Amino acid sequence: CGKWAGHVEQRLETNAIQCKVVFYREWRRMMWERATYDAVFHLIGAVRDQPTTLSDVALYYTDEVSDMVWSVSGILRGWKALTLSYGFEERMFGIAETAEKDELCRVGGDDDENGENAADTNRMFPFVYEEFEKAGMINQYLCFAQQEKGLLQNVKLILKAEDEKPIIRQGNMRADGVI
Repeated sequence: CGKWAGHVEQRLETNAIQCKVVFYREWRRMMWERATYDAVFHLIGAVRDQPTTLSDVALYYTDEVSDMVWSVSGILRGWKALTLSYGFEERMFGIAETAEKDELCRVGGDDDENGENAADTNRMFPFVYEEFEKAGMINQYLCFAQQEKGLLQNVKLILKAEDEKPIIRQGNMRADGVI
């Protein structure tokens, strides 16, 4: 973005670095689409009992991803006056399906085998989930991750009402509990 965008693009491409110059609004859409992808796919995979990769989420949890992404899309429309571009779901699934096969979904927890600290994830929580947390489905998944899975222990969540039936899907069951 900006008046030097073309010059920066030219310098990067002469050094074999791919670069795409877009108008600010388009860049903003692409940025929030990626933030939505990072928040939703990692959250859905992290609440599973078995270790789940991003490509597993794309292959096996499509309904949950679609429902959650559309609820985040509504939040973005009201909060940022931003509408995600047509085909955003397919792009997100494409990114997840081509992700590294050993990249596990994470939203916080203990130190992993590479020594990455959970405090980094907890510190990044406000930048990834804080506004998305207002979407009902994300809120339920975050509460489940914190209360049942022991993730995000240093983060204060907006708790859902106790009388709401949780819609966390286990196995091949539908949200209403019917197999």
